[in-house]
Amino acid sequence: MIMMKLKSAKGKKFLLCLLAVFIVAASVVTRATIGGVIEQYHIPLSEWTSSMYAIQSAMIFVYSLVFTILLAIPLGIYFLGGDE
Repeated sequence: MIMMKLKSAKGKKFLLCLLAVFIVAASVVTRATIGGVIEQYHIPLSEWTSSMYAIQSAMIFVYSLVFTILLAIPLGIYFLGGDE
């Protein structure tokens, strides 16, 4: 049942909106986390270690995923809910 809804036109719009939400969330979180590290600790990107890149990338991915999941609920109701 869920796969049928996702393969419909509304389902494709839902998935496209989720992708857009993830991209927007990732860009905002990236700007906030990397900008925050640079401003707070005065460490330019050229001096970052590989572990700093790994930790920040993981944090950006996790936070973006959480925001996407939270916004998937109302988007799912709007696109995949009933016709009422």
